[in-house]
Formats: sequence, structure tokens, C-alpha cells
Amino acid sequence: MQFVVFWNIDWLKDRLKKQPLTGRETYIYAFCWLAFLTLGFFPENINDSFTHSGWLEIIELLIPVIAIFYAWLCNGGRKGEQFWTRLISIGWVVTMRTLVFSLPIFLTLALAPMEQSEVINESAATLVGLFIIWRLGVHMEALRK
Repeated sequence: MQFVVFWNIDWLKDRLKKQPLTGRETYIYAFCWLAFLTLGFFPENINDSFTHSGWLEIIELLIPVIAIFYAWLCNGGRKGEQFWTRLISIGWVVTMRTLVFSLPIFLTLALAPMEQSEVINESAATLVGLFIIWRLGVHMEALRK
């Protein structure tokens, strides 16, 4: 039995159509995804000169809330099924796939000497995050139909 899918989103969607994930499978997906996302919270440099404005911090707090609501709507809203297991498992695969394709962008940005590199890196990370949210919604909506 395959517990965690890293790449094959079609296999995962077929599996979710046939039967819901077990509690153990959901736990493993949630653990892997949250552990991976937690890596992004470690600061690169403690003496970071980049400071957020108040509005940017509010937007950063609202994005996950809006993303979950968007995914909920794509899953069918109140009529949707297995929302959390779908969100977690599909979110994991979409994040892994997006990481593979966005890694060259972040490596290029990290190696390029630029003024305002922190702002550019933060903007690129936000755009990648929005892309993940959009793809998550697309896959959840396709699974619903």
C-alpha cells in the first residue's frame, strides 16, 4: 500500500474518488506537509534588515485563511466531501511538484547580487504560494466533478 504520494496527482485523485484516506494516511500526509512548511519559518539571518509593513503582515495572515476558504469552495462548499483529507493530501503533492519547478528560480535569485533582494525573494515566495493555492483549488474542483 502506498501511503504518501510525492508526484502522481492523478493516482491520488483516483484513489480519493474510490475511497477516503484512512486516519493513518491522513496523519502521514499532514505530518509531512506541516513539517515541510515549518522549514520556511526558520530565519535565514537573525540580523535581517528587511522589515515588513503592517499591511504586509496582515496580508500574510489572511492568505492562509482565504486559501482554505477557496479550497473549501472548490471542494463544493457545504456539499463537499472529505475536505480536510483532500486538502492535506492534494496540498502535499501540489507543494512538492511546485517546489521542483520553482527551485531553479529561487537558486537564481539567491545567487544573483541585487539590491532589494529580500523584497524580490519575498515576492517570489508569495507568487509561488499563490500558485500552489490556485493549483490546489483546480485539483479539488476536478475531484468534485
